[in-house]
Amino acid sequence: MKLKLALLALCLCLFTCKDDEKVQQISFDYKYPSVEKLIDCEGLETGLLQEALQSFESDLVNFYTPDNPIYSRAYSLFVSQAISNRVDFRKMVSDHSIKVLEALKQDESLWTTNPDGSKVNFTHPIFKCIGPKIIDEPLRKTFSALIETNSMSMRMFGDELKRKTFGMKDDKHLAAYVALDLFYGKIYDMDFSQEAPETPQAKKIEKDTSHDGHNH
Repeated sequence: MKLKLALLALCLCLFTCKDDEKVQQISFDYKYPSVEKLIDCEGLETGLLQEALQSFESDLVNFYTPDNPIYSRAYSLFVSQAISNRVDFRKMVSDHSIKVLEALKQDESLWTTNPDGSKVNFTHPIFKCIGPKIIDEPLRKTFSALIETNSMSMRMFGDELKRKTFGMKDDKHLAAYVALDLFYGKIYDMDFSQEAPETPQAKKIEKDTSHDGHNH
């Protein structure tokens, strides 16, 4: 009898675990399916992150260089404005990127609230994967050191990042970090169900776009 009860309990446990796994699975309608692996992280599922990156880059060029997609200029403008909190996200963010963010939120280990207010959890394994794959050597060393010591912040990394925006169009691991921290992390708490009123600050952001983002 004890053996039968033990087997029954085991079966119930396995059944429950399978149900939990089904709940944890993220159902998502991918808009940018690609056979090319843009983000290579062994042991990590990066399909949703790749979708997030591609949706971000689509919003990026549509907002900053709509007439002729120029990724290097779009990245330069965006990073400069994002670091100084001057991006008009309500005009930039697409409906699809909002859906991507909701899917990303289901991985609760990816998010936290840092002392500087940023939302990304830099202890997540994805950042240890991204760091060694950044193409620019000085930037790679700084990024990896900050991640390793749990010291990542725009105060520590922002100035160097702004000087290296030109290569982001080709360096998808660095671009993935930018997408997570400066795009999805910035809009994490935003309510896009209501239109924000036009403010003098929003007008200033639009006016200043032509002057931002020059690499040196």
